[in-house]
Amino acid sequence: MSEQNKALIRRWIEEVQKGNLDVMDEVLASDFVDHSLLPGQRPDRQGYKQGLSEDRDAFQNLKITVEDQIAEGDKVMTRYRWRGTHNRGRFLDVPPTGRDIEATAIVVHRIVGGKVKEEWSASDTLEMLRQLGAVPEWGRPEETNPA
Repeated sequence: MSEQNKALIRRWIEEVQKGNLDVMDEVLASDFVDHSLLPGQRPDRQGYKQGLSEDRDAFQNLKITVEDQIAEGDKVMTRYRWRGTHNRGRFLDVPPTGRDIEATAIVVHRIVGGKVKEEWSASDTLEMLRQLGAVPEWGRPEETNPA
């Protein structure tokens, strides 16, 4: 079962990368719950789909690479790296910057009856905002005017 669960998540990631968000209706359980919400996001399947659609719309040439994947029982943990150019829409309330971004995330999915029932995720949001120029570079404090 673990290998089937891993294959389900890999298929989902591949389809999202292609822009096929309709796959979520096949992969996510009707009572899916996202435990790691973005501001304003509903925790259900529709809210998750809307949030992912907005993120996907913000980046051209989105590329997702699975770097590690472990499954045990009904859970699959996936560590992936994603890359894209932020040139099409707002991301985390930042208008398009034209910058390339690279980020990692760790996501845990609980699979029930061949569908994703729950998701917990963690990503380095501060690093993403730094790459977009929305926060200062590390080690380069804002210049101050000594009195």
